[in-house]
Amino acid sequence: LKKQLALRVTTAALSTTSDCETMVVQANRCLLLLVAAAVLAAGKGDDSEQCGVYIAESSTDHVLGSFAGKSYQRDELIGSSDAIVQAFDLRYHNRNEDEQFTAMFENFLGTCWSADSNGGTTEAEEVISAVGGPCFSSAGHVGMINAVIYQPATLLKSDTDLLSSGYDESTSPGRGAFTLHHNLTLIAVDKITAGSEIFLDFGSEYNGYEDVTKANIDDYRKMDEAIEKMLEFFNKHAENIGEKAADEVYQFMKNDVLDLTAEARAPAARSLLPSTYHGLQEIMDKGGSALNTYPSVVKDVDWLKNNAYCQDNLVVGVSEIEHAGRGAFAKREMKKGEVVAPMPLVALNYGRKALTMTEYLNEHGQEVDSDEDAATTTVKTQQMLNYMLEHPQSSVLFFPAGPLVPYVNHGGKDANVKMIWSTKPWSNVKNAQKLEVESLSGVGAVDMIVELVAIRPIKKGEEVLLDYGESWAKAWKKHTDEWKKKMKKVTLKSAMVLNENHHSTEKAAPFPAPSEDDSDFGNENVALQCLLLYDVDKVERRRNEDGTRTKVYPWIPHPANANRLKTDSAIRSINRGGCRIVERSGDEASGYRYVVQPESNPDILVKN
Repeated sequence: LKKQLALRVTTAALSTTSDCETMVVQANRCLLLLVAAAVLAAGKGDDSEQCGVYIAESSTDHVLGSFAGKSYQRDELIGSSDAIVQAFDLRYHNRNEDEQFTAMFENFLGTCWSADSNGGTTEAEEVISAVGGPCFSSAGHVGMINAVIYQPATLLKSDTDLLSSGYDESTSPGRGAFTLHHNLTLIAVDKITAGSEIFLDFGSEYNGYEDVTKANIDDYRKMDEAIEKMLEFFNKHAENIGEKAADEVYQFMKNDVLDLTAEARAPAARSLLPSTYHGLQEIMDKGGSALNTYPSVVKDVDWLKNNAYCQDNLVVGVSEIEHAGRGAFAKREMKKGEVVAPMPLVALNYGRKALTMTEYLNEHGQEVDSDEDAATTTVKTQQMLNYMLEHPQSSVLFFPAGPLVPYVNHGGKDANVKMIWSTKPWSNVKNAQKLEVESLSGVGAVDMIVELVAIRPIKKGEEVLLDYGESWAKAWKKHTDEWKKKMKKVTLKSAMVLNENHHSTEKAAPFPAPSEDDSDFGNENVALQCLLLYDVDKVERRRNEDGTRTKVYPWIPHPANANRLKTDSAIRSINRGGCRIVERSGDEASGYRYVVQPESNPDILVKN
């Protein structure tokens, strides 16, 4: 890559990997619709001129970090509603590549999320999710998790806005060209003060949650509670018992009591305490044991304004461009030369090759490993290719992981933004520009940032558009012409339309009972799925006609022991799976109730 930016949006490869879409049966429909409506309303953001979330170098390492531009209360949504770009069975389709290819390939995958965080797991054996915005730029920390991905936002997403605009998924050439996974949102699980770094939960394995040599989030919380009790004791009794006795009591608490109560985690917990009880107050004055250990996690908001990038200059809406789907719109007025959005780049070496899916079938229709034994060969491309940037003379593709950047549509001569390299001193883009292509996959996104800069004043509410280039425009026209011919002979079902029909807040139609026509769900491109978290302690046994009994469990929206990180909610991807409706009762006035049979465990039934 030369110093002068020469990136172009890749030629659109518009063949979709699969038309398999999902249809979610939401038990207790009224409750979930209220949740979805609240998420959508909150996801639109307010009109405040104050930037709500920034991106800069993390306080923990030379990696990207997200910082709060304002204070967030617990359960408050953070940032804008971002897109999710899925890739299907990437490792499988690249299983025969050499070690060098695989190493560079795995570097790219390491920047992506597993699809169990956003509801895409059932679309293939392995689904990888490329994301942008705070979900990408936030660092992980075992002791200071203050936000998580809010799964109900994506699992209960609504497409009313798109459908009401006249978009017809069953006939539009945009079908398969852009992702239908959207509304990716963070939610605060603790109070976050303005300037604080936002830390996500990357899972116990990544975070080393069980490592007894370092404090985890529970250690910090429990020790803060212990420190408050210690302070109360010493403030009340230290003067009366004297300095020596007070110190002996403190050492007893710090060592003997912790060994008994914290057991294996005692060393990690003890590391959070000061050497004498006189230091307890200072810890609480700094905001607790976590902030005392890592004071640099809080930045001055004025510093962020001058040195970081704002991540919420854009909001998502329906584009007026035909077949474009959604677009990115200015949340506030932008001056010429102002950075509209940062785009951290993630390199994928041999990108077009990596995103190609080749299927070899023998004469019996069985899959084989190579073309030598194949009777037919099918070549498809991943939808992710449509979101990548590339240089026409380079084998590397770049995923732009900026906030709402996937929604920035092609504007041609009407474009109002352009791309330039980052000007921030903490982003070492000059070093990345000097590297050989093979080394780019090892460069962190913190050192490969491109800015979307306004080339003229942009009004609040105006769609932000980028010139994709002439080659993209020609490829899109070719695709739309071919699509019209192809669709004359094909009829596709639309999960988007079916979800709208069955989950509309206006007048939702019930899902079909076993005796009714369910052909909408019994075809190759639409699947019926349920959110199936049920109470295993409240089983009923139903007698069948043949004398056998079937276990019937009640569906629950939230378990009684739901934890603070909201990972036990029923509205999680891990609880979603294929199902079959075996009973329907109720009516429009009282609400419909269902009994379903999970595909993963057909020996039981679940009712709501």
